[in-house]
Amino acid sequence: MNSKVSMIEDILRGKNFKLTSSRKEIIRIFLGSDKHLKPEDVYELVKAKGISLPTVYRTIDILKRNQIIEEISIGKHRYYELKIFSGKKLHIHFKCDVCGEIFDIDDQKLVMDLIDITSNVESEYKVEVEDLLMVLHGVCEKCKNKTII
Repeated sequence: MNSKVSMIEDILRGKNFKLTSSRKEIIRIFLGSDKHLKPEDVYELVKAKGISLPTVYRTIDILKRNQIIEEISIGKHRYYELKIFSGKKLHIHFKCDVCGEIFDIDDQKLVMDLIDITSNVESEYKVEVEDLLMVLHGVCEKCKNKTII
């Protein structure tokens, strides 16, 4: 993880951003998490270290603008996940409407279907698709099983 932190630090230094200990800690949170995090989630993980919520928001904005993390908007909520190093270029998000959990669906066939759809849209409408965000809503397996009992 330290080499990844160093790489992100190099990217930010190259764009004249200061790398405070607070920013480094927030970067470590994203590198160490496989979850989709709201700013409040990040804050809960760093507040014991004296990092304020405004610092979390500013750092998230910097990381987003520099394509280190990616924003996923679902309704009125914004979630963030690591974009750099993730290796997940195209994937589908699923949000459980009962427990609120968000997870990635990394099914190769579905990804290939999305690529086909994207190619058809580009061809038919003479556009260039740069990104695709797909969020499916429903009830996750855990919550479905709870309602059966």
